[in-house]
Amino acid sequence: MPKIISLEKKKRLYKVVFDDERTIYVTEDTIVRFFLSKGAVFENAEIEKIAEFADFSRGKNLGLYYISFKQRTKKEVIRYLIDHEIPNVQIAKIIDALEASRFIDDPAYAESFVRGKVLGKSSGPYQIQQKLVDKGIDKTLALEKLELLYDFDTQVAVATHLAEKLVMSKYSRLPLKALKMKIATNLTSKGFSYDISKIAIDNLELESDEDNESELLQKELDKIMRKYSRKYDGYDLKQRVSNALARKGFDFDVINRELREIDF
Repeated sequence: MPKIISLEKKKRLYKVVFDDERTIYVTEDTIVRFFLSKGAVFENAEIEKIAEFADFSRGKNLGLYYISFKQRTKKEVIRYLIDHEIPNVQIAKIIDALEASRFIDDPAYAESFVRGKVLGKSSGPYQIQQKLVDKGIDKTLALEKLELLYDFDTQVAVATHLAEKLVMSKYSRLPLKALKMKIATNLTSKGFSYDISKIAIDNLELESDEDNESELLQKELDKIMRKYSRKYDGYDLKQRVSNALARKGFDFDVINRELREIDF
């Protein structure tokens, strides 16, 4: 029967060498469980069991190490174990053990994740749902936690908060129409529905600042005229300038009023 001729510690593992030139790496738990020591002899079947348990023990220790930094989903732990070359058959056993001891708890993870995002006032429900699904949380579970922790009124409050921040940074640089479009696009990109975004914008009760819009329009008009007057004139130039200003978010009535003062 194969005999252990060397048992040497290598960082977190122990290198076990048998006299048949077989080498395995085991954890301290494995040594204790199978009474491994220099000179001990084992049958081949026993060595296979030792190697299997060593993979399980090493993988479980890796999983616990990974989880110790912050809460992880089942999918994240599986990916981590695969990256560290733990055999699939042992990964399944490791995940079962970690779930049984609640070290992996996807429902608790989803609830904590949603609470954090709601408190942080940075994301809408669709964005949160997608992030949870990307992390391996079941879509049904994600929706369940969102319905529980992110109700309609809370969504409106968070969306309004984000809209207010955007107004503070963009209000003097955009015409009212463009500002509202900018806010709506920003909120939907963060995972809010169109309806929630509209309510948030309405809550701001924004009003047009005619002096500011006139100044903004004049700046844009000067740039656009310089660009298009090189190639176009007359009615064609007027239409191109008008359309370009409209794309910038200026109202057609204001555009037409300003363009009446220009000789095309």
